[in-house]
Amino acid sequence: MPEALPRHRWWMLGSLWGLYAGFGLVAGSLAPLLERVRVDLGMSRGAIGAALGAWPFVYLFVAVGVGRFLDRIGLRWGLTLGALFIAASAFARAGAQGTLTLWAAVALFGLGGPFISVGAPKLVAEWFAEGERGRAIGIYSTASSLGNVIALVAAGPLRTAFDSWRWVMVVFGVATLVSAGVWVWVARVPGVAVTTSGPMPAWNLLRDRTVRWVMVLAVGVFFLGQAVGGWMPDMLRAQGWSETGAAWVVAVAILVGIVGSVVLPPLATDSRRGPMLAGILLIIAVAVWPLLTTSQVAHVAVAPLIGTGRVVLVPIAMLILMSAPSVDAARMGAAGGLFFTAGEIGGVSGPWLTGVTRDLGPDFRYSIALLSCVALLLAVAALLATRQGLRSPHVRAVSDS
Repeated sequence: MPEALPRHRWWMLGSLWGLYAGFGLVAGSLAPLLERVRVDLGMSRGAIGAALGAWPFVYLFVAVGVGRFLDRIGLRWGLTLGALFIAASAFARAGAQGTLTLWAAVALFGLGGPFISVGAPKLVAEWFAEGERGRAIGIYSTASSLGNVIALVAAGPLRTAFDSWRWVMVVFGVATLVSAGVWVWVARVPGVAVTTSGPMPAWNLLRDRTVRWVMVLAVGVFFLGQAVGGWMPDMLRAQGWSETGAAWVVAVAILVGIVGSVVLPPLATDSRRGPMLAGILLIIAVAVWPLLTTSQVAHVAVAPLIGTGRVVLVPIAMLILMSAPSVDAARMGAAGGLFFTAGEIGGVSGPWLTGVTRDLGPDFRYSIALLSCVALLLAVAALLATRQGLRSPHVRAVSDS
């Protein structure tokens, strides 16, 4: 932890929370207005689906480079640059005129998003002691989910007030710029502008067995999170829910997950992380099956369990990564870049494979089976990842060269 103003770290965490909320706000900006945007721009459903996938696609290729870049230039300007890209994405969406321009506008988010999602754990690793990291990660990880909920709830009233979906994007972009300004001011203390030690080449970290297992976890938890997040409303609608009702069930599930992300990560000490992550994954593996029934009571009961799992899987997996023998604060940017690069492989493939398996049967039964099996396999991987880390907590598994 930098010596200068150590108590200032909580102010930085709060301003980081604002940046991550802007991340979630812009990421979720199109979803509640999707049909209006599609009709206004004259796009097919396939075309707008491709546009929605533009940012994970770009993210996949730039996350590792962003991690190394952050290790070199430091967090203050790196996170600011990310927020500017995200705001630019919102403004570009407001000006989109068709398929190509909307795709490019969403792709801009893929350039900025990695700065926030990779920079956040790096800030925690640099500025928070081991005993505080669970709490810190639990706090900032609520921001993106809450940003998504705000987008879901606020987009409709804002569109009505301005009589245009485009102005909704502008408002969300301005909110992101404000959060960037707050961050620049708060993060002006020494120790944030520069990094004091050189970064390790990102791919060298894969020599560490714990890091390799965490990469497997990253693919899987993003697979589950993006697949469930993208398809759960349709799963509910297929069982009799209205569009509005399904949206509210999912929104409440996310809100419950936000509470869980504050409570659970601080409890995830070294010895508990693997069993806790495995337990959450086993709950998800079971909880997805009632989505095949027509019982709305069952849906309401399991949705918060699934929502909590979606929100807390990533922060707990990130805590396991931070405890890997080869990962320290100076290497956290590179390690985070690897984590989110691997994660977006699952983030892109999860929704796609869920859709493919949906087309194989009369309902979502094969999709649910796929998600359940992935969750079960991940539970085993979670135990193996933490078991390896606990065997050699003080051993450097890779060289600094």
